[in-house]
Amino acid sequence: MKSLWTAFNYLGLLLGVFFTLLVLSRRKRSTAATWAWILTFFVLPFIGPLSYLLVGYSSLKRRMRPKPEPQKRLPETGFLIKSTLGELDPSFIPVSQLAEHLSGFPPVSGNELLFFEGQESIYQALTQTIEQAEKRIYLEYYIFKSDSVGTHFRDLLIRKAKQGIEVKLLVDHVGSFSLTKDFVAPLQAAGAEFAFFGKLTWNHPWSFQLRNHRKLAVIDGNQAFIGSQNICSDFRQWRIKKLDWIDNQVFIQGAGANQLETVFLEDWAFTTGKTISPSEISLSSGVQGDSIIQLLPTGPDELPHSFEKILMALIHAARKRITLLTPYFMPTESIALSLEAATRRGVRVEILVPRKSDHWLVDAASKSWYWDLLQGGIRIWETTESFIHAKQVTIDGTFALIGSANMDERSFRLNFECSSLIFDERKVSLLENGFSHRLSQARELILEDFIRQSFFARIRDGLFRLVAPLL
Repeated sequence: MKSLWTAFNYLGLLLGVFFTLLVLSRRKRSTAATWAWILTFFVLPFIGPLSYLLVGYSSLKRRMRPKPEPQKRLPETGFLIKSTLGELDPSFIPVSQLAEHLSGFPPVSGNELLFFEGQESIYQALTQTIEQAEKRIYLEYYIFKSDSVGTHFRDLLIRKAKQGIEVKLLVDHVGSFSLTKDFVAPLQAAGAEFAFFGKLTWNHPWSFQLRNHRKLAVIDGNQAFIGSQNICSDFRQWRIKKLDWIDNQVFIQGAGANQLETVFLEDWAFTTGKTISPSEISLSSGVQGDSIIQLLPTGPDELPHSFEKILMALIHAARKRITLLTPYFMPTESIALSLEAATRRGVRVEILVPRKSDHWLVDAASKSWYWDLLQGGIRIWETTESFIHAKQVTIDGTFALIGSANMDERSFRLNFECSSLIFDERKVSLLENGFSHRLSQARELILEDFIRQSFFARIRDGLFRLVAPLL
């Protein structure tokens, strides 16, 4: 019995060594995550390596989007790119140039933008736009449930498909795991196409943590939605707890919608192997509005740390005020230091997060950062009567970043995300004013509360800080 236990221990040690070497060979992993995994391998033998296979290891082979030049075409889709970089305010140009280098998408003008907040208004606008579709409807969501909201949109897509409209629905396999064949079958029978992104198989269990977290809809190639809203009725469960679930969405009419369609078609081609021919994509007809927008798709197939680099560029560009609206705030050390540096040079940095989110472990890991952030002069508010699921950054009330990406390691490194850079002072001021209104209804955290923390509370925060890179 003793020899069996000894062999068991040696096997756990060998597995720890092997997986340590495997982690060290992964060049794109952050130092913090590397140390966290190595510690897990030896503290939790067998469980640590198994966890790494399921949620830590990734092996993705997907062709990166080449950097286009103005007036050239994206090879994947034939989408004509016409950069409007010269129309930007000079202070915006460095950020826009970086975004174009990272994503391949230039800024485009002639967009009409509308902002929606709250589930009813978002679903109503999406429903109305789908009902008016004349050619094609492309939907891509992380979560699509078979509840009352999901059934409403499925039936709407069925009706449009029967009218001869091209309909494609792409959902993440983990986020939308509850969808059954019985729910999808009527959609496919009507002529619509459906696919799971990153479908889980026993042969590739490590694809579990490479999730498509994007939430977007493109109608007729010139109207689109992007933001934080999934297709489900979870918000109603939070209302039972007397808490509002807050999402936001940007409606784009114009050339920005064409960019978003390109993102969808790349994801569709990657998932199904079916490439849409260039002739099936048409540019928007005429100028729709006066807003400039630039798409920023990020993920493991793009240049490393793209979203983190854009955030840092935005922070460094700020001169007066930075506002951050996010459900989870677990920044990298680089982001945290950049925010602190901004406060030291006189920039107001304000973060609004929910007091309680939908993931208790993420809550605890987020709160472990608060002492450092408050000590650095960053101001933090918590909402007490709502759960903020929106993801939004504004800089000096002049440009903004809105999309699906959270402020955490998963969005920085693993998830497929899509955000939009908005260069329009008039529109962004609306977002900043809305943020200020929410601050007036939230509770500001003070440093003294954390200074008075007990010894065991500090140990708890330290432990959660260690696991933050793994979440």
